[in-house]
Amino acid sequence: MEFNEKTISINLGTKIFGQRIFFFKSIRSTMDYAKRIAERDEPEGTVVIADYQSHGRGRFGRVWKANPGENILMSIILRPKIPLEKFSIFPFLSAVAVAESIEKNIGVKVTTKWPNDLLINGKKFCGILMEASITVEKGDFVILGIGINVNQSEFPRELQDHATSLYLSTGKIYDRAEIVKDILRQFEIEYENLNKDNDFKSVLERWKKRCEMLGKEIKLIQSGKVITGKAVDVDDMGFLLLEDDNSRIVKLSSGDVTVLK
Repeated sequence: MEFNEKTISINLGTKIFGQRIFFFKSIRSTMDYAKRIAERDEPEGTVVIADYQSHGRGRFGRVWKANPGENILMSIILRPKIPLEKFSIFPFLSAVAVAESIEKNIGVKVTTKWPNDLLINGKKFCGILMEASITVEKGDFVILGIGINVNQSEFPRELQDHATSLYLSTGKIYDRAEIVKDILRQFEIEYENLNKDNDFKSVLERWKKRCEMLGKEIKLIQSGKVITGKAVDVDDMGFLLLEDDNSRIVKLSSGDVTVLK
């Protein structure tokens, strides 16, 4: 099953997403490359995708490690028509699109974990990263990174209890090009509907229906500080609302979450 620009483009069927694809066998970072070409006015919907990236990253500048030739590593350029203060909706929107696509095509239940993880059986198989650029000179754009563990058969020991792949979840090898195509189709529909209707609440409600951590006791680490309490809700701006041990509601914008019970 070949994985390249041609196999992704064949019968893609989108209007915008993936109409321009930059494919690399190896690259430092799809996010960095997408940002550079977005600054040169590369159009919305352009996809940067790689078979391997040497310096892929997740949140807080962490390294996103993925074996060559097994996974999906892509970044998409967005030029949203919604207010700037609503840009935080995009990780949730893309999570819903990826979850629905994977469930439909792979047949596994996908759950969400705040702020940017997708899980199968409680283990992470997909991470989402958003970086926004807001400048008068270049215009506003968003780079949305999506990393999916597809055919990876093993993980380092320190990740084995927390990470999985589609292969490990089902025992099947998947055509990555077909997965990318369906995600782009699904995401384009969701994105167009959001730009047209500005219905942020329904996106979050769909995301929250998949979020099994809500209502549970969690530990959150933010800038070295540990906060414990109950995950109560996610508000309209994407902030986690946590009821701490003193029964106060704390609003959190980011952090590493561990579900305690």
